Amino acid sequence: MNKITFDSEKCIGCKICYKACFIDVIRWDEKNKSPYAAYPEDCVNCCYCIAECPKGAVSIDVDYDYIRQWEAIPGDRRKSAKA
Repeated sequence: MNKITFDSEKCIGCKICYKACFIDVIRWDEKNKSPYAAYPEDCVNCCYCIAECPKGAVSIDVDYDYIRQWEAIPGDRRKSAKA
């Protein structure tokens, strides 16, 4: 599963990463005034959160082994053709 981290030293609490996440993986903690990854297993690696963060406070450690298990259509277990 992907690991999404937020650098608290760089984060300015602007909520841009939270607003950029259209999958709703990133949530906002009102008490601590900071983002957190609520559903990292649902991250589709679009990297909008990284691209939009004005301070470079967001990073994603992509788990490619986990991604290889994804199915485009539930139940579709076809393997990609190998050259």
